[in-house]
Amino acid sequence: MSAAASREGPVPGTLFSSLAETDPALRLHCAVERDGATYPRHPVHGTATRVVDPDGIRSGAGGLPASLARVFRIAADRYGAGIGVPRFEVDQDGRATGRVVVPDAAVEELDERTARRGLAELTGLLTTLGRLAGLPEHAVQHTLATELRFLSPRTAGLLDPAGTGPVHTVGHHQHAVLSEVLRRVAERARLRRDDPALKPPAVLLDIDLCALDPRARVARALGAVGVDPRGLAALPSYHRPAWDLWARETGVDADHLAFCHAFFRPWDNLRWDTPVPGLARFVWDVYDAGGRVVFNTGRRERVREHTEHALARAGITRPRIAFQPDDRRRAVHELKAENLRLFADLDIVAVFDDICENRQAMAKKLTGAQFVAVALPGYVQEPAHDGAEVIGSFETVPRCARTARAPGLPRLSHANSLAELPLAEMSAGELAFEHAVQLGERESMEIVDALLRDADRAAIRTAANAPKTDDLADTVYHLFMRPQFRKGARANFSLAMARRELGPHMADGAPIPIVTRGFPVKFPYNSLKTMGSRPDLSELASLIRLRELQRTVRHVYPPGLAITVLADGKHFRQHPPDLIRDYQRKLAFYHVLAGGTEVLTIADLNAVAEQRMGAAAMRRYAVLVPQREAEIRDTLAGLDVTAAPAPALEQATRRTARTAGGHRAGDSAPPHFESLFRSLMYTVPLTGERRDAAFARQVYADLFNLTGQDVPRRVAAARRAVLATAWSDTIRYLAVQGADRELGFDRAMFSGGIRLTPNPRRGSLGFTYLGGASILPWHGTAALDASGRVSTDFAISLLDQGFVPAYSPLLGSGQPWVMVPVTATEGGRLQRRFLAGVRLRRR
Repeated sequence: MSAAASREGPVPGTLFSSLAETDPALRLHCAVERDGATYPRHPVHGTATRVVDPDGIRSGAGGLPASLARVFRIAADRYGAGIGVPRFEVDQDGRATGRVVVPDAAVEELDERTARRGLAELTGLLTTLGRLAGLPEHAVQHTLATELRFLSPRTAGLLDPAGTGPVHTVGHHQHAVLSEVLRRVAERARLRRDDPALKPPAVLLDIDLCALDPRARVARALGAVGVDPRGLAALPSYHRPAWDLWARETGVDADHLAFCHAFFRPWDNLRWDTPVPGLARFVWDVYDAGGRVVFNTGRRERVREHTEHALARAGITRPRIAFQPDDRRRAVHELKAENLRLFADLDIVAVFDDICENRQAMAKKLTGAQFVAVALPGYVQEPAHDGAEVIGSFETVPRCARTARAPGLPRLSHANSLAELPLAEMSAGELAFEHAVQLGERESMEIVDALLRDADRAAIRTAANAPKTDDLADTVYHLFMRPQFRKGARANFSLAMARRELGPHMADGAPIPIVTRGFPVKFPYNSLKTMGSRPDLSELASLIRLRELQRTVRHVYPPGLAITVLADGKHFRQHPPDLIRDYQRKLAFYHVLAGGTEVLTIADLNAVAEQRMGAAAMRRYAVLVPQREAEIRDTLAGLDVTAAPAPALEQATRRTARTAGGHRAGDSAPPHFESLFRSLMYTVPLTGERRDAAFARQVYADLFNLTGQDVPRRVAAARRAVLATAWSDTIRYLAVQGADRELGFDRAMFSGGIRLTPNPRRGSLGFTYLGGASILPWHGTAALDASGRVSTDFAISLLDQGFVPAYSPLLGSGQPWVMVPVTATEGGRLQRRFLAGVRLRRR
């Protein structure tokens, strides 16, 4: 199959204007010149713009290098097309709008000659724009290198066949191999959540020529045996079979023993081995999947400190490493296999090693593990005779807008956590705000009315399609299990449970009590999750979904439900009072729009607790929480999450599992410190002078990497501050949970009714507010997907994907009410056909 056939792209002959109209990245960053004007027209300046060469730009050129590089990359990598000779759009004062203007010519497939010429022209034009904007050359080159990262192998081959320029790619096979390892880790971690007696999953890495690249030591060792490494096509490995193969291929006759002596000495040189590309992110991804990365090396114990120093340059602190004895007498592969006993407490899912006999020896003891050969580029390595898959680094292709190969509309991330997003590779969407939509009150109410009609019609339809049963409770249970409502397994709330819970109320002809907690506050503290602190369309749509549930049940059981929402913004976390107040005021306004008390009741959790438990119990509660907090701090004494995050969290989880912050025998499973910490750390406020989204992206891209060679000092300091705050917040959260259990808080809040929860658990009715949305409304930002369905996603992902803010008088100008695809806008307004299709998600 040809490269053109394997890539989803336009049919040759397609006009570039069709791409600029339908591709979200191109829509934001470029336009075409048509009859002396730009198309699509600019959302702010309309037709009052001009198209100029670089010398016609009077100001505002600072963002143009990034826009030009992005347009070039998208055209080449996504569509296999060039962009001709680009020009630039300016307003009437000569200020750049940020859009690149390309000829509206027919798209023709790039070949190697035109691709290389295009890259050379791009490089020169970027330099010119950089000078206009007063940018240093290194900043311009960084912009170019960033945009040329993670190109498809085909595009990289066209642009830079020799592989000597700024072009970067990751092969499909390597991406698939590493993704499979991560999938296996995640699956084992899931099984362990169901059965904590299972061993935690782990990935085992070798050090030399696997986790660390000793290229500088190889070059010095070659010089020591009289070989100039600069004239070599490839470097040798110290391992004898690979050395012999290198000698045959290069014709070099050198002393292997002398090379090895120079390679390993002086030991201090081991400190400066370079982390293999992608190692830090891979370790983070394994951790996020629920696993650990550990090391089994052929190095001797005497170089432990040197090795730890080198790994710290990848942000890996206090690693768990099995070394070989200083007085080693047996073969390395034998001792490596023997050292597996040191990891007997772990479930080794995958093993990475550059030496075949090492893998073969360990495979005899790890029959269920996946074995991967590492062959770093630029070295001669022995073939993988054991059949292991081969990779050249630990890089995978990040899932973000820039790397999307197929054309298409802006997409939701479906991520459950910011940890899943490649924050470092994502765009902060600076131009999105230039394309912002201003909804009028009429348009805003059209959206609200459409959602209400959609919910009410769906309620009628769902009730009409419900099976007729002898027991009306069975019918209501069937409604609860519909995909627009249910989240999690049916077994969490079985038919038997439903009959037991529903029966008494339905026998009396009374409304069925439903209680849920949620709607605390938006979490605006780092600009990555939300775009403000007040509830947006996602909260309103969630209340409308509860309205749909209410009306669906009433169609088959007229007394319906008595739904109580317990707003818990003051219970677990200490939020600023004005933030909670503003959130609850707007939520009360949405409550009225959704049907008010005819649908549900919203009450403050702590106020209801005092009513039900009494003032004396709440006074006891106020004393108990700090007591439990102090006990947990004592339990965790000596642990420092700001020094070595992963080991500290492992220890904290073990210690709190034993004490569980007030956990008593017979209670449900104790809270998990590490998983709670990983959730809370993304809601911690950034401190210091910089709190913008770009800086937040840097900080949160790899929060545990405090010592990496590429981590600026200010970023490391901000990460430590976030970790310290998240540690305290986790302790507070566990203390509250412990006090809740001790005083029977949940029994007081939920007894006598069905507990509705978006976090499925046994005995509760799992509920999804927005169909297939992966995150809760208060943890994200409202969005209308490309089909007009209301969902929620992380703000940073929405901006990266090409969503733009839509402001409404229902919320005000300080915060977007909802994010919408830029491709659904025209001149700062929502397209009427898109507006007409707004609805709730069904699943």
